[in-house]
Amino acid sequence: MSIISFQFLAFAVIVTGLYFLFPQRCRWVVILCANVFFYAFAGVKYVLLVFLMAFISYIAALRLQKTIELAESALPALDDTMWGEAKKSFLSIKQFICGTAVFSVAGVWIILKYSNFFIRNYNTIAGKISEGWQLPEVAWVLPLGISFYTFHIIGYVVDVYRGKYPAERNFAKYFTFVTFFPHVIQGPFSRFDILGSSIFEPCSFSYERLCEGCARILWGVFKKLLIADKLAISVNAIFDNYGNYPGAYVIFGMFAYCIELYADFSGYMDIVCGLSHIWGINLSENFRQPYFAKSIDEFWRRWHITLGAWFKDYVFYPISMGKIGQKLGRKARKIGGAKMGKLVPGYFALIFVWTATGLWHGANWTYLVWGCLNLLAIVSTMQLADFYKKIKTVCHIDSESVFWKIFCMIRTFILVCFFRFFSIQPSIRIAFSTLKHTAFHLNIHEIVSPGSFFVGMESRDKYAVVFGTVLIFTVDLLQEAGIWNKIKQKSPFILRNVAYAAMVILIILLSAGSSDLTGGFMYANF
Repeated sequence: MSIISFQFLAFAVIVTGLYFLFPQRCRWVVILCANVFFYAFAGVKYVLLVFLMAFISYIAALRLQKTIELAESALPALDDTMWGEAKKSFLSIKQFICGTAVFSVAGVWIILKYSNFFIRNYNTIAGKISEGWQLPEVAWVLPLGISFYTFHIIGYVVDVYRGKYPAERNFAKYFTFVTFFPHVIQGPFSRFDILGSSIFEPCSFSYERLCEGCARILWGVFKKLLIADKLAISVNAIFDNYGNYPGAYVIFGMFAYCIELYADFSGYMDIVCGLSHIWGINLSENFRQPYFAKSIDEFWRRWHITLGAWFKDYVFYPISMGKIGQKLGRKARKIGGAKMGKLVPGYFALIFVWTATGLWHGANWTYLVWGCLNLLAIVSTMQLADFYKKIKTVCHIDSESVFWKIFCMIRTFILVCFFRFFSIQPSIRIAFSTLKHTAFHLNIHEIVSPGSFFVGMESRDKYAVVFGTVLIFTVDLLQEAGIWNKIKQKSPFILRNVAYAAMVILIILLSAGSSDLTGGFMYANF
């Protein structure tokens, strides 16, 4: 069921109506039923798989909780000679339970998502070494939302292991959190202690919240249909046949793709956050004006915020603060001084973070290269921070000046777009071929008019995309300045409603007229 469809609109209206008809203490049951129906609509097998993975983690969390409680009651009664051994024993049990659950859940995800990736690489290597036995690729379909709910489950088990909060004893409530349909296809990545409490907390109907939620949903639909889907026409046409277009067109396609991805992904977040807001359920924000970032590191603190936070908590810190990371830090301190001693554990952890980030986005070497490029940019910035500071001092550059900040924003945006050359193409060979064609066949003289960049688009769609892009930039700029909410609150009621009506009219006039207005969202493929 597409989030942008009349089917989903009817589904959301029915769920919202039932949600507020039920007593407050039982409303989470409506959400649970809606989750199961949403999955079953895509296929009953998806419900069975997520049920199995959730049940494994549920049992593991209960066992962890029991072990923690047993340790808390037993350890204080022991003397010093027995306390250390008992603590190690309890820790070993916790590690075994947590590790078994995490590897079981992650193993299912890895097998389903990455089997063909490993098989293709094995066949390539075997074919080059000798006439080795070739493995056939598997034909299974990647289950709905598995890349997202797998991380939700892993985060929950690890949090219980760490004692961040007690395990949930009601499986139905835990299953409601895992399968919460607004966040399961594209995120955001949620934490049980935050989203769980929000889902199960009693909440009264609010007309103000209804209006705010609907306005945000409308804004998300506007982004998706009038910007992302329209730009996709040109982006696909250019990159699918890049050899037929001057390099200048490919550069335009590169920038257009990044705008398309932002409008698509943030549009989805606006829709699901708006819908959840109507119910009084707060989803974590996933974007904070990412294209105003002044470095790649800052960009990733603004783009897909919850994914970055997940990797920071469950990959970066455990590795950088672990035995190997700290050992590397001590060696680096002896060789390169205190600064290197602090940086090296982080560099070591970032290798795993960006390898995992690249592979999470897609089972393809192009995503690994894309991840490595981001890693290189972030590590070089950290390593050369003092050198950059000296250069700016010598050149009398004021880091707080408006011009310097604008330069850094433009530079970062160009780098982000350049890196996506590798994520948009199906193979590294084609990505480098595209870059080569762009560099050696720029052919600026072949550009007839700015409108010619919008390959395959009708004139009205071109105007809609330009208008929508300018509107997104303006709203983001006002949000970055911290005055957007004030402007909305102080705007006359009539003016706000005229703006909403205009958006509805534009969507109706410029979108397809079928029952399903668009294809899927881009991040759902990850």
